Amino acid sequence: MLNYEAAATFILIFVRASAFLAAGPLFFFPNVPRPLKAFMAFVLAVVLFPVVPGVEPDFPGGLLGFALAAAEEAGVGLVLGFVTSLVFQSLAVAGQIMDIQMGFFMANLFDPAMGHQATISSRFLYLLGMVLFLILDGHHVLIAGLARSYELVPLTGAALDGTTTLAVVKIFARMAALAVQIAAPVVAVVLIIDICLGLLGRTAPEMNIFMLGFPLKIALGILTLSVMVPLFGVVFRAMVRMMEQDLYTVIRGLSG
Repeated sequence: MLNYEAAATFILIFVRASAFLAAGPLFFFPNVPRPLKAFMAFVLAVVLFPVVPGVEPDFPGGLLGFALAAAEEAGVGLVLGFVTSLVFQSLAVAGQIMDIQMGFFMANLFDPAMGHQATISSRFLYLLGMVLFLILDGHHVLIAGLARSYELVPLTGAALDGTTTLAVVKIFARMAALAVQIAAPVVAVVLIIDICLGLLGRTAPEMNIFMLGFPLKIALGILTLSVMVPLFGVVFRAMVRMMEQDLYTVIRGLSG
């Protein structure tokens, strides 16, 4: 006979893992097959089931009680996945800022992985970050964080309050500032070019500054970005550590 508490425990573990993978960086892409996402969540649920504390014997029965518990676990998984994905979103935003300054912003490409339009540098930085994330074993950090969440935030025991919301907002603001910092070298180079072209336009009004500046911004912007790429390993390692700290900060906030 199927034990109700054991079945409820497994399903709730599966729901949190599914939401975490859906909102997290690795399986966020729309072109990742949904059966693969479900299978990975099922595997994680099977692995974690023996070590996750089960629901209490007085767990609310009935369809409504179980639906509310499942919605709570989905919310926990989505929050944790969203926090981990902010690192990659900051890279994408940094790329968009670079492209705005270099003049690439109008050259949007359809990104089949993300399912929407993306600029060239944004796409490049996002994919570079994904490769570095796997090289630095960032996926191990995600799995360890998810497993730890079941210990610190028991099933049906999440505290979704203002403290958690404030922590997520602070993390979001810090990642937005990080995006500006990553794009700062390219922005600074383009700003210097604009100043020089402005002075040149004053001294030689007959010159077509626009036609001269457009390829110059692109060339020096790409050159600056190519100089930055070798440093991304060090920068992204720090970003992964920051992501891990943020993940555990939110987990502790959800634990109440």
